[in-house]
Amino acid sequence: MSLKENILVSSLIGIGIAAVLSWASLLLLAKGAGSLTMTVAEYTQMLAGIILVGLGFGLPSIVYQNDKLAPAYQVLIHMGTGCLVMTLVSFWTGWIPVKAGFWPAFLTIAGEIAVAFIVWLIFYQQEKKLTRKMNDRIKQLKK
Repeated sequence: MSLKENILVSSLIGIGIAAVLSWASLLLLAKGAGSLTMTVAEYTQMLAGIILVGLGFGLPSIVYQNDKLAPAYQVLIHMGTGCLVMTLVSFWTGWIPVKAGFWPAFLTIAGEIAVAFIVWLIFYQQEKKLTRKMNDRIKQLKK
């Protein structure tokens, strides 16, 4: 795949994951609150936030294709960028309850970052399993 295709695919995957997680969050919020109402401007801001968070995680994920960087640096660049974008967007959209005080805001940020790392861990385990399978297959072919 070319660099442009990799960027496009990474971006779409990031946006897709952000959209699914946002949808699941809204379902939980609506169930707890009974209903949610938003103005068109608020809804548009939420959608823009979802797209920005998806891009914030999706675009930097192409760093994993750079074999010259140590895996720890790859994770730091990818997750550091994604979490920073997510936190900034969360303040902008009002996803972080700043008016509720320090602890609710802190716990919301910590929860968002925890979810981001859980998603990363799921992808990491999937890639690790695939790598193991490929290495086993190579060993079989060498016999």
